[in-house]
Order: sequence, then structure tokens, then C-alpha cells
Amino acid sequence: MLRAKDFEKASQSIKRYARPLENAILHHYFFNGSEDRIVNELKKYQNEDGGFGHGIESDFRLPHSSPMATSIGIRLLSEIDRLEEAKEMIAAAIGYLETTFNIDRNGWFAVPKEVNDFPHAPWWHYNEDDEMTIIDKNWGNPSAEVLAYLYRYKDYVKKLDIEKLIEYAISYIESKEEINSENEIFCYIKLYEVLPRDLQTRLEKVISSAIEQVIVYDTKQWHEYVPTPVDFVSSINSNRFEVSESKLNENLDFLINQLQSNGKINPPWGESYYKGDLREAYNEWIGTWNLKALIILDRFNRIEK
Repeated sequence: MLRAKDFEKASQSIKRYARPLENAILHHYFFNGSEDRIVNELKKYQNEDGGFGHGIESDFRLPHSSPMATSIGIRLLSEIDRLEEAKEMIAAAIGYLETTFNIDRNGWFAVPKEVNDFPHAPWWHYNEDDEMTIIDKNWGNPSAEVLAYLYRYKDYVKKLDIEKLIEYAISYIESKEEINSENEIFCYIKLYEVLPRDLQTRLEKVISSAIEQVIVYDTKQWHEYVPTPVDFVSSINSNRFEVSESKLNENLDFLINQLQSNGKINPPWGESYYKGDLREAYNEWIGTWNLKALIILDRFNRIEK
């Protein structure tokens, strides 16, 4: 269990390093803070076209809208979608996603080429020869997660054939022989969570097999940026996808030990990419990473009350 005093230290780290957005989520989730505060913070990232930008994904500071940033915006809004204002923002974001659907790709590219005009980590660089980023080598990131939100909020969809696109997404991952992107799997888990049982059944074995190809069970590597059990199983009620139960518990212990030893968890990919105009992003990740850890521990009943 994470002791109360260590929870307090971690909370203080979030308050110190995180953006107002993550602080609003922290206060709502753990301290009965207002959901309206989250909405007001998210408004700062939404553009007039309905899409999200302005560095909501800390590693690229593109102010213009992008499908990747918009999927993050809707992900956060989906946690508070009982609010009328949140629904309106989601509807606008769905409208943006419909306009940026790429027919040839049968999905979405993560970011436009204008991402290169603003500070960004190397993995977000738009390659003019490929006409995409390295992220786009895997179709499902972010297209599978985008489809999860289009399916969940299908009442707002006016143009796209969601059922047809869902079938394409499932067939794509079913036919993919080698999985090398944990982020693509994360997106498919988001899609899995909103689908009816018959479609979930089709995805379960595929996702389980994909996780097995990338998951790292070696505890000595967990200080590095590797996909760990809690990345795929984020709550006590989540589908386990055949992830080892004992390793899942070890992973939760690992998070607790880090927080108890240091009062915070530093992003495992280190500071080397965060120089100059991107320096601020590293501190933002400290806040985001620690908020994620506290929420996971709470969802597994691992925080002392």
C-alpha cells in the first residue's frame, strides 16, 4: 500500500511540476474538486475547428489541431462527459475528426507536417519523403483510439460509416503478423473497451497475443521506458489479456517503491531530448507520469486511506 504520507508527497510533486490541467484532474479525482475546472482547462487546448492542439501532448508544441492531440482531448473529456459543456466539446472534436479522415489511409495520420515548425521530440518529426511521422508506421495509433471515440459518441457522427471502419480496424490487427508498438496496442485497448461483446471477443485473443510480443516482465528493466504490466491493465476491473497476475502485482509494488523512495517518478526516457524550447515538456511529463501512477494505484486499491 502507498502510505498516506507518500501519497501526499506525490501529490505535492504533481502540484509543483504539472500543468493546471493535470492539477485540475488531481483535485477532482482525489479531493472532490470541480469537473468544471477540468473543462475550463481543456478549453485552452481546443481550437475553433473543434480539434485540439497547443501542446496538450507535451512532446509536440503545435498550436494547430491534430488527430493525435484531439484523441487526447476527447480521452480526458470522456471521463466527465455527463457535463453538457463537455458533450459540446466532444461533438466539436468529432466534427474535426470527420474532416481530417484520410480516405487513402482509411484512418488518420497523427499530426500534420506543420508539426515541424514548432518544438517537438524527434519521434514527432514529419518526414517529407514518407509524408508521415514514424508514429504513423502503425495504423492503429491513433486511428484505433479515434474510432473508439467515434463509436462511443456515434450520435455526433454525421459522415463516416463507423461500423465499416470498426470492421477494418479489427481485420487490420487480426492480419498483422508482428506487433512492435505498444502504443498501437494501447489504442486498440481503448477501442476494445467500448465495443459490444461479440466484437470484444474477436479482439481479446489478438490483443493478448500482441501484448505478449512487447510486454517486459524483467523488473530490472522497469526503470527504462518499456511497456510494463500496468500499461495494459490499468484497474482492478480491467480485462487482464493474459498478463501475469504476479507480475502485475510486482509492477504495482514497483510504483509504490519509487514513490516512497523519491516522492515522485521521473519519466523513464530521461531529459536528453528536452532542451531549449522543449525543456518545459519534461517537467510537464513529471506531473503527468505521477498523476497516472496515483490513479492506477487507486484503481487497484493500493493507496492507504
